Amino acid sequence: KCYPCAICGKVFNRPSKLERHKPIHTRAPRIVYDCQQCDKSFTTQEKMSRHLNWHNKTNQHPCPDCGKIFNRPSRLERHKRTHSKKPREPHQCVYCMKSFCKLYKLIRHTRMHTGEKPFFCYICGKAFTEASELRRHSRSHTGEKPFQCTVCESCFSRSESLKRHLKKHTGERPHRCSICEKRFYSRQDLKIHRRIHSGEKPHLCPVCGKGFSQLGNMREHEQNVHHKSEKYSCDKCGVIFTRCKSLKEHQRIHTGEKPFP
Repeated sequence: KCYPCAICGKVFNRPSKLERHKPIHTRAPRIVYDCQQCDKSFTTQEKMSRHLNWHNKTNQHPCPDCGKIFNRPSRLERHKRTHSKKPREPHQCVYCMKSFCKLYKLIRHTRMHTGEKPFFCYICGKAFTEASELRRHSRSHTGEKPFQCTVCESCFSRSESLKRHLKKHTGERPHRCSICEKRFYSRQDLKIHRRIHSGEKPHLCPVCGKGFSQLGNMREHEQNVHHKSEKYSCDKCGVIFTRCKSLKEHQRIHTGEKPFP
């Protein structure tokens, strides 16, 4: 038996799923107001205005050591104690002199300069700088999608993708660009969009140093421009491929191997 939604016509096979779906039509989209000075977010314009007044107050108390501003003398005094503490020994990058408080953060940062990718996919041979990237990539081979939408039961391989998807059910785009008024599903999407206005290009090609506003664009450039000349030849029939992944998929024709059980 089918249970259609009276508002949008979507059909469900259980009454419980229909009831779970109904609230998306009555739920008002949530608007988030982002402060451009400190990255705090507020749910109402009133709270945002009160917060901005804090930035504009004349009775502010600056720290004489670092310049950080506080709205109460007690908070300033508490902050001052952080300067009297013995600083932790930083771990400094030999390439750009940037310092890190933890060694593992320095190691991860250094790979940006060296191009080192120590984590390899055993299926297609693709390499990654971090283990978390390899885990996400592995799901493209296994088809694993552990994150499920409770509204429409769509599944996703990444939790971030599920969060963005859920906002599409409500039409919610709470993050607004203060320059062009365009709205976005997530703070990360807004952050990437702002680079259009600022011209910021934080992702540098490890081969030629060219900058890109998005990591995906940088990787596409690296593959198409610097690695395009690499050839992968099939030892069975001699067919040539420009990508190792394409060769691996082709070789299944000869071996009869299926990509998934």
